[in-house]
Amino acid sequence: MHMKTLPFTFTLMILTALLFLSCSKRDDDDSLSKSGPIIHAVGKINDKAIYWKNSSVTVLGKGPGASEAVGMTMNGADIYVVGYEINANGKYVARYWKNGSAVDLTDGSNDARANSIVIAGTDVYIAGQEMVSGGTTYIAKYWKNGVSVSLTDAGENAISSDIAVLGNDIYVIGERRQLNWLNPVTCYWKNGQRTDLSDQNSAADNQAIYIIGNDVYTMWSTIYNKQGQIQTRYSKNFSQPTLIQDGTSSSRGTSLIVKNNDVYIGGSGVSATGNTMSAKYWKNGTPVTLSSDDSQALSIVLLNNEVYTAGYQNSTATYWHKGNYKTLPSSSGSSLIRKIIVKDN
Repeated sequence: MHMKTLPFTFTLMILTALLFLSCSKRDDDDSLSKSGPIIHAVGKINDKAIYWKNSSVTVLGKGPGASEAVGMTMNGADIYVVGYEINANGKYVARYWKNGSAVDLTDGSNDARANSIVIAGTDVYIAGQEMVSGGTTYIAKYWKNGVSVSLTDAGENAISSDIAVLGNDIYVIGERRQLNWLNPVTCYWKNGQRTDLSDQNSAADNQAIYIIGNDVYTMWSTIYNKQGQIQTRYSKNFSQPTLIQDGTSSSRGTSLIVKNNDVYIGGSGVSATGNTMSAKYWKNGTPVTLSSDDSQALSIVLLNNEVYTAGYQNSTATYWHKGNYKTLPSSSGSSLIRKIIVKDN
């Protein structure tokens, strides 16, 4: 419904794809890990939570059950990672790892997940969700220094996707669905007070929140038709949202960062062939294609005004930088990156 159909737009898309295919290449130079920036990434290899530092691999998930690292932040020399691990009883346990040591947020009696982490001063905030005891609905919540704060109740199914703190204000973005609704809606909570960002005419997909200075930026994607095609919107200080319209039928945003009033959104969109979803990012709504293969950019950061995105390509943990891509060690099997942080060496 938002696809541009003018002939010159289609020609521009083809030329852009050809330019990308001729320029993008794999970066096999190991100099990045020796003298370039330091790459910190988390995600999973097969079904185990992983932390990468350049080419070094640390397995975070120590138990026999599946696990995944979903979010990460750094505080000085300390590295905090959030995610989940399945316990011996088959329950998802929300947890974080500080410098590789696991700290459980839930007791393992109900399924729970931790999705995002931020540190403000000496306080650690983690967004996630936990299934109600004896029920089948998730309660959206956050933990402050390990103490949980519920944002919803058993009357709806909800998750907390991302969290940010500005002064004394705690912002959480996620989604919720009343039990008699067909589609979940995107929403955010400010100090526990909820505001919906989308309605039931679409289905909530991904959400992110980012604070810079005194400004709060939000991003959310929604499935808008029966074909499963996706739209992405972003907003500054909860003003009228901007819809990404890049001439394609599907644009899925997953991650967000802002600098100098420029909004960068990582995600995926329709490939040049139209046969798959491929990694890309948007700068103020203008797309930059990263791959022509089955891929997705799940995280985006900036270092020295250069864009780094990370996710997967052909089921392998991959990050992209300046037109090149690099895969991270993943032994055998599938792998992906959920979050990347890049620091000067």
